[in-house]
Amino acid sequence: MSKPSYQNFLSVLEHKEAARPTLFEPFIDPFLAEQLIWRRGPQLWDTPEHYVKTMISLRERTQADVVILDARGYSIPSLVRLLSTVEHDLPQTSRAVILCEDMRCVKEAVRSDAVCAIGIYGQTYPTDDLPFIRMDRTAEEAVIEGSLGWYAPASAETYYNAYCGRLTICGGLGADAVASAEPISIHQRIQSLVNQTQNLGYMIGSGGTVPASSYLSLISMLGIYIRNH
Repeated sequence: MSKPSYQNFLSVLEHKEAARPTLFEPFIDPFLAEQLIWRRGPQLWDTPEHYVKTMISLRERTQADVVILDARGYSIPSLVRLLSTVEHDLPQTSRAVILCEDMRCVKEAVRSDAVCAIGIYGQTYPTDDLPFIRMDRTAEEAVIEGSLGWYAPASAETYYNAYCGRLTICGGLGADAVASAEPISIHQRIQSLVNQTQNLGYMIGSGGTVPASSYLSLISMLGIYIRNH
């Protein structure tokens, strides 16, 4: 099994040859996240510093190439604290993807050497500083604005076939579909996508939040991802 690396994440996002698949699952239910890291309590989430440390632990458990941090709702001083913790605590082989909903957040994020890509919402827009993933709107709008990736809520196969070579599809399995499927079906679907895409232009993920009652489904998705390392 190869070690997680943000460079592998960027290779997939930028449609370059990648050694293996990468994971894009930014919204793991906190209850399931606590199960995965074997720790519980509000103290895991109550400050920017604690949130970052919790998400770094989650990255280690899921073997993801990057830490995905949702900065929406943070004030600029809190965002600065968050980024400072990322820079101090992340291993050299990893970087963070920061989710932003305004350009103030983007401007802070691109200043950090620990950030390798940005996920954008609403009126935020791509710049030349870092790769961008559009987290809302449509795939076509993401292409037009110059984002390299688009966060798909479902229908990964359909979007991949339509946008292969123009846009990386991030997620797209469908949180409800993952939650309701048998483990063998999840394994077969993800393996089929891995075989089809050859790690170009697709990132494994549900495209939403797998409900807290579906721990086995989440584990099945993560398991087939890890097996392909």
